[in-house]
Amino acid sequence: MRLDGFIFDIDGTLADSMGVWTDADRLFLNNHGFEYDEELSYKLRAMTFEKAAEYIRDTYCPHMSVEQVCSEITETVRHKYSHEVELMDGAERLINELCRRNIPICAATSNSEELARAVLENNGVIDHFDFILTCEAAGMGKESPEFFGKCLEMLGTDRKYTAVVEDSPHAAATAHGMGLYTIGVSSGYFGDFEALEECTDVRFENIGDITTLLQ
Repeated sequence: MRLDGFIFDIDGTLADSMGVWTDADRLFLNNHGFEYDEELSYKLRAMTFEKAAEYIRDTYCPHMSVEQVCSEITETVRHKYSHEVELMDGAERLINELCRRNIPICAATSNSEELARAVLENNGVIDHFDFILTCEAAGMGKESPEFFGKCLEMLGTDRKYTAVVEDSPHAAATAHGMGLYTIGVSSGYFGDFEALEECTDVRFENIGDITTLLQ
């Protein structure tokens, strides 16, 4: 099939990093005298990093600023993103094949640009990406069609021939509703893979299998 460009989520899609954030949630709460709540990860996952920090501040630590919450959580994960977090199985193979075919790709993330760049640089694939667009830089989350519209504008590709690769149903639903070719992949966390069936054109357990779609 014809696919002229790819928009990739990072956490849980390209990078096997979801466990890092779960650990960061747990460590933050423990450090401030609260027990970890499994439901928190589900709530935070649909938010930008800043919105998640605001939620944590309002719910658990009203004496802290949002900036302090962001700083503490970021410090917890910074080292792991820069040195330990690996790409999902099959991700490097897919990226290299897209590069070989000269298909432009970008990373679209609700994470910070610092951490997004760190994990892509650590795994040696940063130079394959045309750009990284964060929700912070765009001024909106992935629930907004305008976010993916900005990605399309920057890639210079037609939405009919542009793929969005996501592990998150809420982001996949936005892209799918815009008419982008939406591919769901398993992050290995949260059990969202089944939910992706309702808001994607196709799903793959292994991201590397997306190569089967290329002409």
